Amino acid sequence: MPARRSTAKPSTSSGSTETSPQTEDPNYKLKRKKNNEAVQRTREKTKKTAEERKLRIDNLKNENLKLRAKIDSEKQHIKTLREMIVQGKKNEEQDRLIDEILNKSTDDEDDEDIKPK
Repeated sequence: MPARRSTAKPSTSSGSTETSPQTEDPNYKLKRKKNNEAVQRTREKTKKTAEERKLRIDNLKNENLKLRAKIDSEKQHIKTLREMIVQGKKNEEQDRLIDEILNKSTDDEDDEDIKPK
């Protein structure tokens, strides 16, 4: 964000501490008070929005990590099944492993139906 320019007029070198008629005007004071309150609300809203955005980013990063882990797991299952197909022979251990992988995949799909989106 660029630096803000000062909108105040340069002070006089006479050193007098006179108050301008404008600063004693009740309407001016009321406008300044309302403006200061509006600025404060805007700053609070901006801060809240930034915090919410950071929380959402953190949640998405965590979800992304979980999804990447699931992808890696599924890739490993695919690799195992391919190796069994290439070997062309079946035994009880392979049957058990295939059933386990297929049941796990089915269970994961059922879980996705339950999750809120």
